[in-house]
Amino acid sequence: MKEIKRRQISLFNLMVFLFSFAAVVIMTVNNIIRVNSLAAENNSLQNEIYRAVTLNNNLQTEIERLTTYENIKLRTDELGLRTSQVKPGKIVVEKNLQEIR
Repeated sequence: MKEIKRRQISLFNLMVFLFSFAAVVIMTVNNIIRVNSLAAENNSLQNEIYRAVTLNNNLQTEIERLTTYENIKLRTDELGLRTSQVKPGKIVVEKNLQEIR
């Protein structure tokens, strides 16, 4: 039978392989760290958006409460305002073409 010779691995090829492997590992770890930091930033932005939406909803509810007829009537009575008995008239503005030019 033929004897199989073991092929010797050169030191240069081994070093190239190890440095390449180390570079791939470093890039992978760096990407994992970057993805985690982006996920944390995304989470904080989502929380900020949630707080802003909640505040907007609360303000919209407050606006709706304050613009009810009963609330406006109460405020006008407090200020001494009353409904005018005079019917509003139509305002007519005549434009003179000579003045516009």
